[in-house]
Amino acid sequence: MKKIIIMIITILAGTTMAMANLYVDGLFMLNDAGDAKTQSGFGLKIATSIREDINIFFRQTYSSTTEDPNTINEIEYMQIQGLLGGEYVYCIQQFPVAITLSAAAGVSRTEVDPKNDTLGIKHLGETGIGYGFWLGGQWLLTQWVTPFIEIGYSKSMYTTDFKNASIGGLQFLAGIRFTVWGKNKSLSDDYE
Repeated sequence: MKKIIIMIITILAGTTMAMANLYVDGLFMLNDAGDAKTQSGFGLKIATSIREDINIFFRQTYSSTTEDPNTINEIEYMQIQGLLGGEYVYCIQQFPVAITLSAAAGVSRTEVDPKNDTLGIKHLGETGIGYGFWLGGQWLLTQWVTPFIEIGYSKSMYTTDFKNASIGGLQFLAGIRFTVWGKNKSLSDDYE
């Protein structure tokens, strides 16, 4: 009986995965991290469709900036986020364009690292909870390549080193989505 149940689950999961699109996004970002300054960075997002207009995703981003570089007052700010979320994709009829709305939550790490300890500032670093939401646009360039932009808000919450700090703000993301499995709409569908 166990073998039959495992076989049925395997067949259903395989069929579902065969119909789902799998996406990989490479992105660049500007990240307003509040008290951790405005940072620039990059990221990778892996997404899969659960319906034609709904995707689930995991996004890993890294951003940093250096204040007063190459001086005695040099301070490096860094943030890493790993967020799991959902994305709604609304395709505009008769145009190869889509509007996206997404939200995610997960783990966030922020660090402040002074290069010289004479400033009276010590190294601070903490891992906490992060969340965010974004609104964006996609241009379905081909069935497998989709440039996109997103703007949104991200917030990180901490309990020790950054308990009283405001770590969060606007994020601007721009990148390219590659459809690894499946395909976007045919360029002749719904665009006429």
